[in-house]
Amino acid sequence: MYSRLKIRCGYTGIVCRFLSSAEISTALRPFYFSVHPDLFGKYPEQQSINEYSLQQLSALIEAQQTRRRLMLPPLQFYLRQKDKPEGDFKLIKIQLNGNDVRETVVKVLNACDMSTTYIDKIPHSPRKTNFSKENLAKSYQEYTDEFEKASYMKKKVEERKAIMDIVEWICENSAVAKEKYDMTSATREQVKSLIRHLCNTYGIKEVKYDSGWNISHIRGALQSLVSLASQHTKTMSNLDGRIIALGQFTGVSLDGDVYLNIIDVRNEWISLIKKVSQEDSALVMIPNYEKALSSILRNIHICRRKFMPKVSAMQYCNHLRQLITSIGDFYGRGSKFASSVPESLSKYEIVVEPEAGPLMLSPTGQFCTPSSCPADELMAFIADHLDEATLLLTEYSINKHVEKALHKEVKERFGLLELHKDDSITPALMISCCQRLLTRSDKLNMNLRGNILNITHYYSVLTEGVLCIPWNFK
Repeated sequence: MYSRLKIRCGYTGIVCRFLSSAEISTALRPFYFSVHPDLFGKYPEQQSINEYSLQQLSALIEAQQTRRRLMLPPLQFYLRQKDKPEGDFKLIKIQLNGNDVRETVVKVLNACDMSTTYIDKIPHSPRKTNFSKENLAKSYQEYTDEFEKASYMKKKVEERKAIMDIVEWICENSAVAKEKYDMTSATREQVKSLIRHLCNTYGIKEVKYDSGWNISHIRGALQSLVSLASQHTKTMSNLDGRIIALGQFTGVSLDGDVYLNIIDVRNEWISLIKKVSQEDSALVMIPNYEKALSSILRNIHICRRKFMPKVSAMQYCNHLRQLITSIGDFYGRGSKFASSVPESLSKYEIVVEPEAGPLMLSPTGQFCTPSSCPADELMAFIADHLDEATLLLTEYSINKHVEKALHKEVKERFGLLELHKDDSITPALMISCCQRLLTRSDKLNMNLRGNILNITHYYSVLTEGVLCIPWNFK
């Protein structure tokens, strides 16, 4: 804890011996470079959450330095992880309601599993120093300037890399993409052959995989599965008539597909295949849980969004049960919806997601709630956002048809082999992108022909020859 020291200043009162701005900035530097919003440009949801939480943290530190009391809800941060694939973030929640700057900094670092060695070496004992309002303002400004300087430098670097013209970029990279596509043709054929072998030999209905994986990783995973199957032929009969999916978790999905995590060891795969019928039991319970949840939320429609975090059927059952229990307790205390909420919410949709996630309204008008969300917060959020949800749902119902027509037109006009989009690209964004592509058809037509195009938030040519362009290209 910092020590308190009476100091004669330009005003009357007691001032605390804080960590200096430079000390705070140095101690939190590893944290900033794990959560800074500029590092999450491809992930707008995580970027927005980190930006808001950093603003709250900054306000708290300022309040603590001026001996003001500031109460905050738990702050959420998404952390980049060095040894994990891109996009695999760790979500942490930190409760910071003390009045001690040192304690705040230590709590932040501990929550992120980051070293506190630097701050531990800073003495707790009082240091004789003249501290005034002017000194405090200057010290905090230095801290703010250092943070903003790092952000500014990052922004300038990205601006230099920015593509000024979509036509120029496509012209420069379409041939490269086609060459990469041709170079991976043998790998794709091997993938098809391995899938045919699994389907024909073991009666598997279909083998699919997440598009985010490199094709060579898919081939390696399929080779491992074929090898595993040859050693456990009797067990493989459990997969007769099933759909196998190579993805980011191991378990039975909400659609009944058998998911195998590419990075898992093969023992985990065979363990699931042996007990797959037990996992199926959760699929039978899901409709009952969803019906129960819908009934206590005034017949709201329980949905699953396409890009919701992947979970097994058993995990999803647990999430539904957790939220149902919380809402039941809410009603048991005599609480209820606000009077402004209509008696039926059947025209609205809600998605129940894992515990680590934000309470939010999706761009398509769905209420998205973590299963751990307190019922009173969920009820209040629904009541406050019904008008916005109605507007977004209406917009989506119109846009999805327009998007489908434009998708078909772009694919045919440019002679694309395939046209995809990231999960984060809403119909409205896709419509805007397709319309602007069509206005450049005379310049892009020949260069895009025979390519695979993916609409996302950045420019890139993937190893298997996919052209990635941002939806808001210039």
